[in-house]
Amino acid sequence: MTEPVCLKIIVDYCAILGAAVGGVTAIVAVYTFWKNARLRQAEWLKTLHAQFYESDRYGKIRRILDYRPQDELDALKAAVQRGDGTSEDFALYLNFFELIASLWKLRQLDLREVKMLFEYYVRLFDEKDLQFVRDYIKKWGFENLQELMAAVQKERPR
Repeated sequence: MTEPVCLKIIVDYCAILGAAVGGVTAIVAVYTFWKNARLRQAEWLKTLHAQFYESDRYGKIRRILDYRPQDELDALKAAVQRGDGTSEDFALYLNFFELIASLWKLRQLDLREVKMLFEYYVRLFDEKDLQFVRDYIKKWGFENLQELMAAVQKERPR
């Protein structure tokens, strides 16, 4: 082989090798990005879980709506219907769900993730004896939460 032909073959092989290395590097980069995005999503879901279930901020209202001790449920209902500011914890509780619903509408959370963490509580708002909750949601413009409730109701319970 003459020197120019040999040099051309070496250059061609180097170009092919460079393209192959570049392709593998691109695949590894995409995989790493995807994996890191999933990890960040899991960390975010963990934070939302901790805010709702592990902090005391929403515990009182969550307990009242969940277990429905009659005297406390009646007191909450009366405070909500009076609208005199004594139901601030209730408003904060619903604002948390409005945030979740907003993240869902912005496609930052998908419905599967919302249901994994909060389906029970979103479905709870539709129970017959909690009509005052739905009335409040409608009256005070929790539109995103209303849409999330409808989307969760369309799907079978887990």
